[in-house]
Amino acid sequence: MAVEYRCCETDFFIHILIIVLLVVFAGLMSGLTLGLMSMSLVDLEVLAKSGTPKDRQHAAKILPVVKRQHLLLCTLLICNAAAMEALPIFLDSLVTAWGAILISVTLILLFGEIIPQSVFLVWICFPVAYPISKLLDFLLGHGHVALFRRAELKTLVNLHGNEIYDPSVGRLLGWKRWRN
Repeated sequence: MAVEYRCCETDFFIHILIIVLLVVFAGLMSGLTLGLMSMSLVDLEVLAKSGTPKDRQHAAKILPVVKRQHLLLCTLLICNAAAMEALPIFLDSLVTAWGAILISVTLILLFGEIIPQSVFLVWICFPVAYPISKLLDFLLGHGHVALFRRAELKTLVNLHGNEIYDPSVGRLLGWKRWRN
């Protein structure tokens, strides 16, 4: 398709707004994919049952969404792909076809993938984060251990203490079901 709109027409600004929204939406989906898919279900369950009141509230909201991990992943990836595929369609009416492809790939790569996920935060935070991380390595060592308060540890033990591994079915069974 050829260039349809010229600068300073109403449709031109509408297309620019849609393009910006698509790039922001793709970045949001990319960031949500990284953030939500990296959450541990066990940690969320422990927080939902024995964390601080605010942690309980937040975990209770997130847990139903994160529990259905495959549905969540598919939804986020489909939305991200739809935004990335729609972008050249709107760009095509403003620039030539090769320009639409070049601009859409650049925008999505920079603002929809790389920047939301890592590079921007690393560049901005590196001067402060690196010395602090080295200080923590020196003071605490390199290992990472999950620390739970007494109530959280009790909840974690209760969650997993009533389960037993059954090799015949290759999974954990509830204690009552195993005894019968």
